Amino acid sequence: MKQFKYVFIMVLSIMFTGSCKHDDLSIAKPNENIRPAADFIKNNYDMRLFYAALKKVGYTDQLNGAGPFTILVPNDAAFNELGIYNPSDFDKMNVDSLKKVIAYHILPRKLRLSDIPTNGVDVRYATLEGSELYASLASQNPTGGSPVNNLYFSGCEAERKDVVLANGALHVLNKVMKPHFSVTVQEWLAKRAEYSVFVAGLKKFGLWDQLATKGPFTVFAPDNQGLASVGITETSLKTMDAEKYLGELLFGTYMMYGKHFFISDSQVFSVINANAIYRYFLKDSSYLIDFSSGKEYPDFKVSYVITLRTGPSYSDQLLKSVSSKINAKNDNLCNNGLVHHLVDGLMRPEQAIKK
Repeated sequence: MKQFKYVFIMVLSIMFTGSCKHDDLSIAKPNENIRPAADFIKNNYDMRLFYAALKKVGYTDQLNGAGPFTILVPNDAAFNELGIYNPSDFDKMNVDSLKKVIAYHILPRKLRLSDIPTNGVDVRYATLEGSELYASLASQNPTGGSPVNNLYFSGCEAERKDVVLANGALHVLNKVMKPHFSVTVQEWLAKRAEYSVFVAGLKKFGLWDQLATKGPFTVFAPDNQGLASVGITETSLKTMDAEKYLGELLFGTYMMYGKHFFISDSQVFSVINANAIYRYFLKDSSYLIDFSSGKEYPDFKVSYVITLRTGPSYSDQLLKSVSSKINAKNDNLCNNGLVHHLVDGLMRPEQAIKK
């Protein structure tokens, strides 16, 4: 009997011990490696220039705070394109102006890829600077296929998306966004001598004053050399009788009214509707503009093409096709629109004579 009791007690002991032991049970712990925004940027080599800019304008402590924040970080190559290679290069800049640009890359909210409308184009979000930026997400063609999730902020492509931070999210950009916060399209053009003939033409044909209004406008601006290629110079413009020409055709052909069009928008359209061509009629005219853009291989630089026709059919007369590679002169975001550089003129004066 004693032996039976001993065995019984031993069995109960083993049962209770076994029931309390869970070798394969583990409790999830918070990921202590997730860092707040400024610390994360500091510890990423390809973000060293953006971090230097954050330090210069005094944002590091704020971005390590509670947040939430979304940080749009231009990589070092993006700064290199602007001639910025070392942290000391920021010492040559106006601190207030630099602070506005950096603040434009910070959203006072958490914005993940899933928060942006699918196939949304130029959806506005408030920035820490106070103005708004434009987000476009080309996710999927309605006819099907795998999502591509091409993401752009104010025309700059996000090369890396949805990096998780302790106090928000981060996306890496291939360009530095440089809005002209308090400048109209008119003021932007007036300050640049290379567009002086274009400006003179807009004034001569009554198209200039509107560029100071709310808009929005998208202007593809030919420089003086580009207009000279179609026979328009400062001298020839002075001798023109404005009453003999269709101004909206001769100089209005370079403007989209009521449109806010980044170069990347046509790449978004190529995913959304499988057609990278955006078509629009000139104001009060049957003349048609085709606009498209794409990436050139092997360096993936973006170029755009503008084609001018006398009508909507491809059987209508092709007047001019101009191709331009994207550069620092494109996607110039003003407070009432955008200005892009055009390498060539579109229409010769004799093609716009009133009949």
